[in-house]
Amino acid sequence: MTTAGADRPQAADLGLRLLAIVTGAATLVGPVVWALNPFGIARRLFVTDQFLAVELGMALCFVCASAAIGGGSRWLRLLLVVAAVASAGVGLTLAMHFGSDAALFVKPTAANLSMAVALIVLTIGALALGGGGRAMVLFVLAMLAFGYLAQFIGGMVSTAPIRLDRYIVYLVLGGDAFVGQALQVMATSVVIYLLFGAAYEVAGGTAALDALANRLAGRGNGTAIKATVISSALFGLISGSATSNVVTSGAFTIPAMKRQGVSAPMAGGIEAVSSTIGQVTPPVLGAAAFLMADLTGIPYAQIALATAMPALIVYAVMVHQGTWIGSRVQPAGSTVIEAAPLPWSSALHLLPVITIFGIMFAGDRLTALAGIAGAVVALLVGIVLHGPRETWQRCKRVAGTATRSIANLIVAGSALGVIVGVLSVTGLDVALTLGISHLGEGSLLLALGLMACAAFLLGAGLSTSGVYLVVGTLLAPGLVKLGVPVMAAHLFVLYWAMLSMITPPIAFAALAASSISGATFSSTAWASMRFGWMAFVVPFAFVAQPALVLVGTPIQVAMVLGAVVGGLWVARRIASPRTRIDLLLAIVGTVASAGALFVTGPEPQWTEYALLASVAGVAIIQLVPLFSKRVSIPQSGV
Repeated sequence: MTTAGADRPQAADLGLRLLAIVTGAATLVGPVVWALNPFGIARRLFVTDQFLAVELGMALCFVCASAAIGGGSRWLRLLLVVAAVASAGVGLTLAMHFGSDAALFVKPTAANLSMAVALIVLTIGALALGGGGRAMVLFVLAMLAFGYLAQFIGGMVSTAPIRLDRYIVYLVLGGDAFVGQALQVMATSVVIYLLFGAAYEVAGGTAALDALANRLAGRGNGTAIKATVISSALFGLISGSATSNVVTSGAFTIPAMKRQGVSAPMAGGIEAVSSTIGQVTPPVLGAAAFLMADLTGIPYAQIALATAMPALIVYAVMVHQGTWIGSRVQPAGSTVIEAAPLPWSSALHLLPVITIFGIMFAGDRLTALAGIAGAVVALLVGIVLHGPRETWQRCKRVAGTATRSIANLIVAGSALGVIVGVLSVTGLDVALTLGISHLGEGSLLLALGLMACAAFLLGAGLSTSGVYLVVGTLLAPGLVKLGVPVMAAHLFVLYWAMLSMITPPIAFAALAASSISGATFSSTAWASMRFGWMAFVVPFAFVAQPALVLVGTPIQVAMVLGAVVGGLWVARRIASPRTRIDLLLAIVGTVASAGALFVTGPEPQWTEYALLASVAGVAIIQLVPLFSKRVSIPQSGV
């Protein structure tokens, strides 16, 4: 009896581990199969909502089963086992519903209501188990409550009446909330690029890049941070997806920053904001830029060219910040890092990245396929360098961590989708946007501030394209009436729509980065906002000075370009001054260049002032090293 009793827990653990392995494997393989769509079978037999329902069910089951394996009281483990089985059942049942004619009508039947309640409870429970954090769980619950109670509040937030049962069913079966766009973003390209990151680590690519970062860091401060900014900019050249950029370059840049002393939240935040700016880095911009071309009638090529200078400003400032942060996190005496010479075979680790670049150049819609191809090439490189047996052993070591990160990310994507559902069912997004439009009709500065707030609020629940479509249609024409050029007005909206990727409570880019860095979502999002402060300033700058987006006379654009170059040059000295005089002169040069940027206008006298200020700023900073050497006093005999 005693032996039999002891065998039961072992058998239960074995069953749970088998369940976790099967559902974890399904969670990993599902997005790959859906992206490859072999012989066209997957997308011919199933719709996207069916795939998302199965993927979510498998992820929920894995999270619950893994938590049950971890231990706890007997009743808690029993509850988690029931939740795991129920998750798989709800996911499959939901997939069957989406594949039937009943999916055409969102009716609050008893079966639909039971399925919806079960999915909501299981998702929120898995969010708490998966490290979503208490704040994130409370936020989702608050949004759920607000979406229903808004009809009783009155005023601007008053919405059309809706029954509780219809509200609950809509959030699950309506296609906008728990099984909607947020989940689709996470369960497709983001999962695939997390797999690429795992494959790259298996091949030893992260170790090689870390060694390279150490060698480069020996020649300056914050090299890993600057490498992150530059690599994200390069990926941004060919991909308009912030989340794809994060999980592609972040797989090796975030660990490199952490190893050089950058905190996990800041490392994730730097990667998130650097990748987000990739959405407005030409030539391949985000999908919202194509909407802008259609809405304004401006050719896409002209829009892409206009985004170049603002993106350059943001990236250059972040590179300077990398030097400053690097000087603070590196302890004294660690400026030079000894590193072993890199063997020639390390060059093979460039092949996966080159593969991704090559496929992405064929079209931005091939992002998922590029990630799969990159992962395959990375594994082949691992086999060449380490042999099949060692590569397999490394795969087994990485699989557990990768599966947990992906499953938790899918659960978080589903939970955060509730914001989209609440905005959709209440119509609160449009009501707030119209109210802001009315308030800002008379003042340009007030209109800009209110439009930024509108984009911020809408960005809590919509993608960059969704935010731009709403705000660009309803509010951008008001800016044009106040005298802002069409290009500057719509790029202002586009920038603030893009910034929703790093601003809480959604911040998809920060969410993806936090899954790699190991930091909490909220701390990563706030860190990305602090590091990317210039991205919040630049939209106001090109409204005040449209020449930044190539709107103006050739002389005016040239003067503004000179001011930008001078300002970026002197900012380099502010980040790493040699003396106090050096710092003072650098600040004077920066102020002069900034003044040149904003006073440049169509009138000749303003152009002359701008030219003088730009030349003065550049001349001052060029004289700083020489002047500093002449005023230095030898300290012999000390």
